[in-house]
Amino acid sequence: MKQILQTSIWSHRDIRLVLPARALSFAGDSIALIALMLRVSEGHGPAAITALLLAFAVPTVAMIPFAGRIVDGFDSRTVLVWSGLLQVVAGVGLALVHDLVHTLALVCVLQVGQAVAGPAWGALIPRIVGEDLVGRATGTSQALIGVAMLAGSAAGGVLVGWAGTRGALLVDAGTFLVLVLVAQLVQTRRRPEPGSADEGGGVSAGLRAIFGDDLLRVLVPAIWLFVVAGEAVNVVEVFLITGELGLGPSLYGAAGAATGAGAILGAWYSGRLNGDRSRAAGVVVGMAAIGGSSVLMGLAGNLVTLMIGATAIGVGSGLLNAAANALVVTRSAETVRGRVIAALNGTVRSFSILAMLLGGLAGAVLGPRGTFVTCGLACAVAAAVVGALVARSTAGTKDSELEAVSH
Repeated sequence: MKQILQTSIWSHRDIRLVLPARALSFAGDSIALIALMLRVSEGHGPAAITALLLAFAVPTVAMIPFAGRIVDGFDSRTVLVWSGLLQVVAGVGLALVHDLVHTLALVCVLQVGQAVAGPAWGALIPRIVGEDLVGRATGTSQALIGVAMLAGSAAGGVLVGWAGTRGALLVDAGTFLVLVLVAQLVQTRRRPEPGSADEGGGVSAGLRAIFGDDLLRVLVPAIWLFVVAGEAVNVVEVFLITGELGLGPSLYGAAGAATGAGAILGAWYSGRLNGDRSRAAGVVVGMAAIGGSSVLMGLAGNLVTLMIGATAIGVGSGLLNAAANALVVTRSAETVRGRVIAALNGTVRSFSILAMLLGGLAGAVLGPRGTFVTCGLACAVAAAVVGALVARSTAGTKDSELEAVSH
């Protein structure tokens, strides 16, 4: 009866505020990224674009030791309001400056705020919906974010053309202001328990929680390695589509849209998975889908095959991300949940940076097709190994027993 009565996350007032507002802020981020890419590309070379992408990535890694402790050590409303205001200030600053140095510095400030706000929202949502609906809330949230990012990407170029980069960046700052207002309106609070923030460090407490769990100690390191192989292809994707296949920029954009649409579907489906065993299987299936689809894209000889592969990669990515996030949240103790999420986000971003570097090297050595096929095969093999390890760790264990481990 309990499961029947709690079938909808939308019955919670706070979730009706939080999920749409977070999705709106990600739409603003997509608008800002396009605006900044266009700004930096004018008068600067590829090195400046690389520096911009690193400015988006490095602060999340640098904040690993601090973000989780802040989230677990202070009232959630205080953390969310101040981190949101920091992002508002950085967004307005980006709209007012034009030179590369100040742009990179303010992007770093923006991402410092995001490094704290992301785990804070991630740790608060289970308090709002309850542990039983975390998976559904995570899948729904990521699906909404996917829709918002697609809309933001489509609107970004239009906004820049209509209002300039300043106008587009002010829109982004406005979305963060909405999040600050929502943080004030949310009634659910997450407050630190006395002494909970003193148990070890920031990243060390998060990693201890991950490696102390029978299932997460298998899945999370696998995800790190998977990110290296799976995201390396992003570097050469444009060369595969426009060079090897001879398709134009519009079809390159269409492939990106297909991946985004697939990710929405995968995240939505992940919200329908119940129990740790099902979510672990979702992670493995997502890995296998990305691996097989990368091989398909590498061997593609026409647009139809390319679009099938791009869509399937999106489905696998959405399924993997949402299922993994739900597992990490539900199998972490409440007192260290912020540190666990921050440790996961930061370490994954670290391996994303490594993937960018290795992707460029692989593209130079293997070419675009060879990079897709090689990385895809590596992902498929990794999925098979991880699937065997997960099956061994959960053999003879019911979902209810798995869920009890973290409690």
